[in-house]
Amino acid sequence: MNRNQKGYLILLFLVSPFLGVIKLFKIKDEKTLTFFGTLFFGLVGSVFVYLEGTDGHSHMMNAKARYLNMSFSEFFTQSYDVITFNAVEGAADFYIHILSYLSASVLQTPELIHAFGGFILGYFFTKSVLLLLKGNLKTKKSTILIGFITLFMLIKSIEALNSLRMWTGMWVLFYGSYGWAVYKKKIYLYIILFSILVHFAYIIVLIPLIISFLFQNFKKTIIIFYLFSFFTTFSFSFFESVIPKSDLIESKQNTYAIDNEDKVKRFEEMKTNYKSVLNQSNFYKAYGPSLYTTYSIVFLSFLLSFFYLKETKDNNFKFLIATGIVIYATSNLINFAPELQGRLKIIASTFILAAAIRFYLTLKYYQLSAKSIRIINIIYIIFLISAIPVFLFQISDLFQNTSFFILLFPQISWLLGDNDISIRQAIELFID
Repeated sequence: MNRNQKGYLILLFLVSPFLGVIKLFKIKDEKTLTFFGTLFFGLVGSVFVYLEGTDGHSHMMNAKARYLNMSFSEFFTQSYDVITFNAVEGAADFYIHILSYLSASVLQTPELIHAFGGFILGYFFTKSVLLLLKGNLKTKKSTILIGFITLFMLIKSIEALNSLRMWTGMWVLFYGSYGWAVYKKKIYLYIILFSILVHFAYIIVLIPLIISFLFQNFKKTIIIFYLFSFFTTFSFSFFESVIPKSDLIESKQNTYAIDNEDKVKRFEEMKTNYKSVLNQSNFYKAYGPSLYTTYSIVFLSFLLSFFYLKETKDNNFKFLIATGIVIYATSNLINFAPELQGRLKIIASTFILAAAIRFYLTLKYYQLSAKSIRIINIIYIIFLISAIPVFLFQISDLFQNTSFFILLFPQISWLLGDNDISIRQAIELFID
């Protein structure tokens, strides 16, 4: 793409990010895709609609309350507390700490936290997709493969702008770990470590990640561990002695870990109340994510495990499926931390879905019969059908948290501020 074409595309993105991203699907150059993928997410972040009670709203309000008048010396002091995991108030991670200070204190605009966060999320998300499809951007793709790639690009992409730390961290970790598996370059190890600065929980995720990398060739052991994890779980006391002590970790333990009988009752009540709220929601909102991570992905992982056990020269597939099922197995074992368990399942699902795409891209190298390929296609189609609820959930979330002006003139959203309207609100106005 020459300079004039790039200039026209930038202008199109500034007029309509929606039309710009549609145009992007026709481009096959990786550098161009990385630049405009990053730009698109930054623009989406700039028109993020803040809904009270969401993580995104909490990040912005925290930046407004704690950072607008923060001096550099205060920033430096708090940075030390954050890096040493002793910050129990305000930003818990260095990533959101930096974004909040830059947006609220330096630029005096707390809402920029999602624009800057969008650029970073967009970069690592786009690089992850391009790395997964490396060498296959220009190849013709079947409808089934397009369905899988669409799902991979939809789940925890734009939605990740809400829980900015956790899911940006996931894409950083995915790109770093898969990049290391493919190229074995040091830069990818630094990227993996960066995921910890984005969200400290990735210290925990690194444990199954390292195990899967070291033992990926011990296929039967990993599969047995995976199957074993569905029939057992460990109590908090099993891990308590190896958990490091810090103010932040103790604070998170008090909030999220079921480590005594009183908390068992409290978490059961919370679970009951949560189910009651879900029962009043649309089917795809109530059950889409849980059906996907609890049943659909597990169903898909069993098919992929069969080919993982077979002799294959594709180390990329081997890494992705081994990592996915080891992280999923880890999530099964930590029933004492429901929120962490759910997040680990989503991270594992990303790796398993990536493994499914990688496997399908290299299907021809397995020398399978026409009958076997038909069976694989049927299983893939069943999976896609089962994923329809989570697909609808992602679309619904996008409509709820994204300004209507993502379609045309995002600058209007910047001017409206708190009076902005989401895509869903605009649709409701048109229907009424």
